[in-house]
Amino acid sequence: MQFKDYYQTLGVDAKAPQDVIKRAYRKLARKYHPDVSKEKGAEEKFKGVNEAYEALKDPAKRRAYDQLRAQGYRPGEEFHPPPNFGEGQGFDFSDLGGEGGFSDFFAQMFGDLFHRE
Repeated sequence: MQFKDYYQTLGVDAKAPQDVIKRAYRKLARKYHPDVSKEKGAEEKFKGVNEAYEALKDPAKRRAYDQLRAQGYRPGEEFHPPPNFGEGQGFDFSDLGGEGGFSDFFAQMFGDLFHRE
C-alpha cells in the first residue's frame, strides 16, 4: 500500500497548529461534500480529506503519524507499518466506530487499535 501525506491532502504545513488544520479541513469538506460538489471525484476527495483530518486532529494520532514521516516515508512510496506500531501509545479509536470508511493505509497504520477489547 502507498503512504499518504495527510498534510498535503489538507494543504497545510506539517508544523501547522491545530486551528489551521481544522480550518483547512472545514474548507475542503465543504468544497468536496458529495451533496454540494458536482466536481468529478469529489466523493473520493471528500473521503481523503476526512481521513486526513481524523489522523491529524488528535494529538496522539498526529504524533504517531509524524513519527512515520520522520522515518522517511513519502507520498506514493510503498508503506509497511513497523511491527507493533501504535501499541501502548494510548490511542482510543472507539469514537471512529470501526474501520469503515477509511483507506487501507489508515486501517493498516492504526488497524490493531480499532479492535481492542
